[in-house]
Amino acid sequence: MAVGVELKRLSLPSVDRRTMLGIGLAAAAALLVLVVTRPAPTVPVLVAGVDLPAGTPLSQLDVAVKNVPDAAGLVSGNELGELSEWSLRLPISKGEPLTSSILQPPNRVAAPDLMAFDVDAAHAVLGRLSPGDLVDVYVTIGGGPGTAPTTDLVASRVFIVDASVADGSGTKNRVELLLAVDSELAATLTAALHQGAIDLVQVSP
Repeated sequence: MAVGVELKRLSLPSVDRRTMLGIGLAAAAALLVLVVTRPAPTVPVLVAGVDLPAGTPLSQLDVAVKNVPDAAGLVSGNELGELSEWSLRLPISKGEPLTSSILQPPNRVAAPDLMAFDVDAAHAVLGRLSPGDLVDVYVTIGGGPGTAPTTDLVASRVFIVDASVADGSGTKNRVELLLAVDSELAATLTAALHQGAIDLVQVSP
């Protein structure tokens, strides 16, 4: 026997355009508030925890960490790491950030002065020297008739502050260096330059 089933259409509440527009505007406003109030990303940098003097290893000083939105030119990180034995060239006040321009390696503490040094690239590791490298300095004094030349080590582990290669006469290039020295080392190197031929040997840190 057939059973008749009557299906009734369900009616859903209608939503007018104004309501839809209001919902859309509310969602957009909520998204805008979320974007505006979202905290900007920050980077940890090293700052002075107290007034810091110049010339003292950073490991012995109160160095703190501060989060900033832009670390350009600053020393980023949560700890000193390889900079623990570095020092400040200038004193800074509490809260001031550490910058690369005021930091100096430990070599500069022992040798605070600068000396210009110019040598043929063929006798200076073909000019493949960079700031921060260490070199041994040798001088060779030519002997007279029947006498062999002698070569002596005159300075060890001299710190290079700056280095560049300049075109010299003919096919020879010159290596122009700024070396970290004290008064005694400066006198030794000056004498070596006038005694004979100079050779630089790059040494490991």
